[in-house]
Formats: sequence, C-alpha cells, structure tokens
Amino acid sequence: MTVNSAIALTGRSKPRVNDAVNALVDAGILRQRNVHKQRYRIFKATDVLDLLTSLERALASPAGDTAIARPNRPVPRRPN
Repeated sequence: MTVNSAIALTGRSKPRVNDAVNALVDAGILRQRNVHKQRYRIFKATDVLDLLTSLERALASPAGDTAIARPNRPVPRRPN
C-alpha cells in the first residue's frame, strides 16, 4: 500500500492519511518495505494478511482446521 492508494481508497486528505499511516507504523501494524526512502513509501501489513489467510483456511475446512481436515475448496498457503 502507498499513501496515495490509501488516499484513493478512503477519500481522506494527504495529511490525514500520512498521520494515520505513521500511527499504524508506530503501532507495528504497518511496516515500510522501502525503508530508506521518504518519497513513494510502500507499506505492508504482513500480520494482518497472515490472520486473514489463517481465517480463510479455517473457514474452508469442515473441522475448522486444515491440519485436521482437508479444505473443501482452494485456499491460500499457510503463512510463514
């Protein structure tokens, strides 16, 4: 995600989005991928995506756990 993509998704102003992104970075929710750049910063939310992947895998298994029962539909790979 970039600040510009967050602006487009939320419709908020650049200063508001920058403040929100910086707060999410400070909270450890977002991490900057291109750390040494101040322009065109790119962020990722790996922990959030890992949680969503785990939920998707659980919902696809009749037992709620793909380690116990195979998923009944295609699912993403387990998070690393």
